Amino acid sequence: MHVFIDESGSFTGFHTGSISVVGALAIPDAKLDFLKKKYTKIRARLPLEKGEVKGRLLNEAQIDEVVTLLARNEVLFESTAIDLGMHTEQAVLAYKKRHGEEMLAKVPNFAQDVRSDVEKASRQILETSLPLYLQALTTFEVLHRLIGHVTMYFCQRRPSELGLFAWIVDGKDPVAVTQWETWWSQYAQGALATMSKRRPAPMLTVGDYSFYDRFSVIGDDGEKGTDLKLLLKDIRFSTKVEEGLEFVDILTNAIRRTLTGSLQKDGWKNIHRLMVHRNETYLQFILLGEDQDVMKRASYGKVVNDGFSSGGKSMLTPSNQRRVADEVAKEGG
Repeated sequence: MHVFIDESGSFTGFHTGSISVVGALAIPDAKLDFLKKKYTKIRARLPLEKGEVKGRLLNEAQIDEVVTLLARNEVLFESTAIDLGMHTEQAVLAYKKRHGEEMLAKVPNFAQDVRSDVEKASRQILETSLPLYLQALTTFEVLHRLIGHVTMYFCQRRPSELGLFAWIVDGKDPVAVTQWETWWSQYAQGALATMSKRRPAPMLTVGDYSFYDRFSVIGDDGEKGTDLKLLLKDIRFSTKVEEGLEFVDILTNAIRRTLTGSLQKDGWKNIHRLMVHRNETYLQFILLGEDQDVMKRASYGKVVNDGFSSGGKSMLTPSNQRRVADEVAKEGG
């Protein structure tokens, strides 16, 4: 399984329209070469910037053509946004400071062999810039949901895809991995582990997890979980032109343009087909305040509710839907 990750927006500015988005696109290895081949013909008609397709340069028809190709080939897309127009800089800075201090306070609870790394990563929270911190929070939220959905979806359809994961992140420095990227890849393990404990992904009784078991670990509480260090072992930051990174750039930029009102419906109308159906809107938002209803008052609220709350991929296959229904009926009877 290849997972491509990119962001759109600068994670700066506390005003209307200051929206940034992170997207993650999971492509089965069995489909990657086929998608590359099909995309070659489409790509020849798309505008380029320094030899690379950029989503911000594409019109609605061009975006939808790429989306339609992906929708036909078993990919999964997740996206999370943060609208800084719904926050104040003072409140976000206070949140960041509190987060870093809370992490430092927990350092003694970690095993001796990892304690220094945890302390270093925790201090980095306090020292890093606000935009990069917000980008990290948004990215970890995307990956947490993607991992849960990918495992449940493919354990029913292509279980072997869950035996190996390659994570490719859009890189910024063509010469070397930046200090920020190194911290990102290290801190992601702890951040995702914490999120998994707080919001564990459900395991299906009708799926084949035999290939994914190589990432399993038994925690101190005796519960079975995922070894995030092993799962995220194969991670690289790429500045090269790669089809997968162009795909996720197109999708992530399209989501941001949708939320800012600069992309018409013809450009986003089919993106929901790449996302797993759930009992909440498919697009998620980071909110660092207590007013959780603030998003309902956003200008893009209707688009999110109408365009990203139905018509997604069914988590269960038709046969498993019948099996689950039969099990529920037996329990009820």
